[in-house]
Parts: sequence; C-alpha cells; structure tokens
Amino acid sequence: MTSTASGSWVVYSPNESAVSDSAGFWSNEFGWVLLDQATRFSKEETGSLQLPLSTGRDARFVPWQEARQYYG
Repeated sequence: MTSTASGSWVVYSPNESAVSDSAGFWSNEFGWVLLDQATRFSKEETGSLQLPLSTGRDARFVPWQEARQYYG
C-alpha cells in the first residue's frame, strides 16, 4: 500500500544521494531515485518493513513533507 497523503514517509540515504547525483530516495520499482519518484510508505509500514541496502547502511525513513522541504 502506498500513501500519497501528507502523513506519508519515504526512505532516504545521505550516502546514496552523495554518490548518485541526489538520487538518495528509494523506489520499490526503480531502486535509488530522486524524491519525485520515491515510493511513499504509511506510518504503519515504517515499523514493519526492512530498509533497502544502502552505501554505509544509512538508509532511514523520513517524513515525506520533511524530505520535500530539506532534500527535494
């Protein structure tokens, strides 16, 4: 289930962003991508899903609104 509401979350990796021209957000379909292609997750999903592998293992869930404001 993918949420598009303001309460959604995305996976962000600062290291992936640094080595991939800002493509530090996770897409279930495409892998590491820019924010506008990132898969959005519900709060419930953030507690039950495993994070994808990332350089330095630094991937984490961040609120979509925060990602848009600071990383977009």
